[in-house]
Amino acid sequence: MPDPAPLNDPARVFFALWPDPATRAALDRLAARLHRLRGGRRMRAEGLHLTLLFVGALPRARLAALQAAAAGVCVPAFTLNLDRAECWTHNRIAYASASAPPAALPRLAEDLAHALECAGIAFDRKPFKTHVTLLRNTDCRPADPPITPIVWPVGEFLLMESILRPEGAHYVPLARFALAQGG
Repeated sequence: MPDPAPLNDPARVFFALWPDPATRAALDRLAARLHRLRGGRRMRAEGLHLTLLFVGALPRARLAALQAAAAGVCVPAFTLNLDRAECWTHNRIAYASASAPPAALPRLAEDLAHALECAGIAFDRKPFKTHVTLLRNTDCRPADPPITPIVWPVGEFLLMESILRPEGAHYVPLARFALAQGG
């Protein structure tokens, strides 16, 4: 077994929603369809996710504080209905999105940001956008096609480490946080 990374070595981390196998398969089928229409580089199925908040490089010694901050977030479980395929022309990214995201989703992203602020943990302050990246370096000129909605039951969020490799990012789950059940 390799030695664990020293505590002062940084981990590149973010919080995300990670799809269950059925949702991942539906997203991958949509990616294949969009790839035939637009070209570009498909995201690997095992890496499909929705980023809630990107922290970036954080010393491993601070991961416990990051996890403690996230553990205090209390948002109800929800269902995300991804019913749109769209494309950003400025960075040539095709993605799945929701025409009417559930109120709990942006609240989750906001509550995470607030928890990290209170804990004194720096993070990327880009505004949250409901999207799952499916293609990169794609042609955004074809019209966005209508899609069969992908219904994603969301009962948890994850703290993930992103390890950059030549073939692309490899994601490792570091912690899982359950959303509140019932309501």
